[in-house]
Amino acid sequence: MNDANEKRELRRRMKRLRAEDERRAERDAKIAEYFFTLPDILSHESFFIYNSFSTEADTSRMIARLLSEGKRVSLPRVEGKDMVSVPYVGQALVKSPYGILEPEGEADEEVPEVCVLPLLAADRQFNRLGYGGGFYDRFLSLPHVYKVGVCYEYQILEKIPSEPHDVRLDALVTDAGVILRRKLK
Repeated sequence: MNDANEKRELRRRMKRLRAEDERRAERDAKIAEYFFTLPDILSHESFFIYNSFSTEADTSRMIARLLSEGKRVSLPRVEGKDMVSVPYVGQALVKSPYGILEPEGEADEEVPEVCVLPLLAADRQFNRLGYGGGFYDRFLSLPHVYKVGVCYEYQILEKIPSEPHDVRLDALVTDAGVILRRKLK
């Protein structure tokens, strides 16, 4: 099986596993708890964080706490083939053509200090398998952004297909704990 077919099958399998997971709510609470145990996470001021939908690991608790701590939070919004960062302060969200609730308002050019990304699978070498649309590639390529993947423990695999140019995550947060490749600066 070539990498493209392997990735497609892996995406399908991970979506099915999440859909069948009857303990997601319990796992989501643990993920939010573990996120805030990342060393020095609250010493940073700006966060770009995905707004979870469907069976993704829920980020609503993380977003709420970051806002309550006075942090600058931005959420993604898809515009054509690009994804932009929109400051979020609790304003109404509107449903995108993809079914994801996104913020209204002007996009922000600020480079966030921390980027929290969704994923379908990751491996212990900190490679990430996304949905295949390439929307997060820009954020993954920003050199000074601390990249945190969020998922359920069963989404961490020994090895996933990756390319030499793929940018690795800096940390993974799961319902079983935190796995660090490098610490926040």
